Amino acid sequence: MDKAEREALIARLMAWHEDDEHEKIIDALKGMEDRDYEIHSLYARALNNCERYEEALDILLGLEAEGCGDKLWNFRVGYALYYLNREAEAAEYFKKAIDYGDDSDDARKLFKASIREAERRPEIYSEEEMFFIEAHLEKYFGPCKNVFHETVSPDIHVDIVVIEPSRKHNYYVLVTMGMGAHRMNVPSELEDDDLDRAELLICLPPDWNLQDLTKEEWYWPLRWLKIMARLPLEEDTWLGWGHTVPKGEPFADNTKLSTLMLLNPGSFGEKSYRCLMPDGGTVNFYQMIPLYEEESNFKINTSAQILLNFFDDEALEYVRIDRENVCEG
Repeated sequence: MDKAEREALIARLMAWHEDDEHEKIIDALKGMEDRDYEIHSLYARALNNCERYEEALDILLGLEAEGCGDKLWNFRVGYALYYLNREAEAAEYFKKAIDYGDDSDDARKLFKASIREAERRPEIYSEEEMFFIEAHLEKYFGPCKNVFHETVSPDIHVDIVVIEPSRKHNYYVLVTMGMGAHRMNVPSELEDDDLDRAELLICLPPDWNLQDLTKEEWYWPLRWLKIMARLPLEEDTWLGWGHTVPKGEPFADNTKLSTLMLLNPGSFGEKSYRCLMPDGGTVNFYQMIPLYEEESNFKINTSAQILLNFFDDEALEYVRIDRENVCEG
């Protein structure tokens, strides 16, 4: 293509753009082999305008070496990311576009909108991460046939998977699915131990009434799965093995249990404790064990490991609302 042909093509592309005939631009350019940087960019712009954001982003990222200092390239990358619901990343590119001289209303409005949306969008697993979590649950805990889906998620999206009693584990297993999308604020000395992501579970006897959750005596385990799942985010802290969280009073009128301690889900084997994720990181699984106030106080004054010496394994396998208080008196 000589200079005159290129200028005529550019003029035609710009005219189609002004007339909102973006499909004509795509049809004219998709088979062209000698597209230069500018023509590639106009092709990506047309794809963006036709809501083909993934294709546009692929083309634009292939031009990064030439475009990283170009306000239009940064704007178009930000535009594709914004409409792919990747607002936090989009904001970075809109900011660069503005820094490189884009003073358009669109750039500023989309920059502000990206920040606003990123701040209020809940942290969630990617599709690939969700696949790994579901596979881990199925392999080590049991079939995930029922889920209590969360309808409103202000920060993280926490569903609760219900695994039915089985011959091997004759009790319900309720597991959070979504807590691990948030990375907890783990102390610096533990940063290399892969403890920043977690999911929680609680085991309930086979006669637990999951059909009547209007009563607190049946609902409190689900309530506390959600409370505990959000605690690290709300308090900018972390949860791990041996940690205890007190309610301050019994969980329901039919029990004196009032505190939750986190342990490894020992009945399911060591491999159930950690789920390897696609990025090489780990999501840790902890079982919530309800304690009496005296047991919680003893643990605080000694350690979780010393407290565990008072229990046999079966006592902690699933929730028993009237089990023996091993520290009474």
